[in-house]
Amino acid sequence: MSNRKYLATIIFLLVALIASLFLTLKTTVFFGRANSTNSNPVLLENSYLFASPIQAKAGGDEKIRITVFLLDSRGLGVSDQKVDLVVKPDLEIEEVQALSDDNGRAVFDISSGMVGTYEVMAGLGAKSLVQRIKVAFH
Repeated sequence: MSNRKYLATIIFLLVALIASLFLTLKTTVFFGRANSTNSNPVLLENSYLFASPIQAKAGGDEKIRITVFLLDSRGLGVSDQKVDLVVKPDLEIEEVQALSDDNGRAVFDISSGMVGTYEVMAGLGAKSLVQRIKVAFH
């Protein structure tokens, strides 16, 4: 190779190095996630709850996780709302996270010492979500 090709290669590599350093130093890196609090009112018709699994062994050892999502009229989660589960006294409720998070999610674990099928409702103050679910302990 001639001296011109060596010189052109060296200049190209230097320009590439300077450009990559410039881009690296000007890049802003964000960690974590944006914290957005939705203070819109909860729309009970948009909110829902589900259970996983829907059945477990009775006796108190196995638990069913109940997850409640409180949503506004646009389907966005509403945070900082105290959620209560409405169940028969045969069920034990463990509040994993009773206050809704930024996604509108509240989490509970339930168990039962008695065999049976139970209806679970979620309440927000004096109001209840429209949806209800059934879980079974066998």
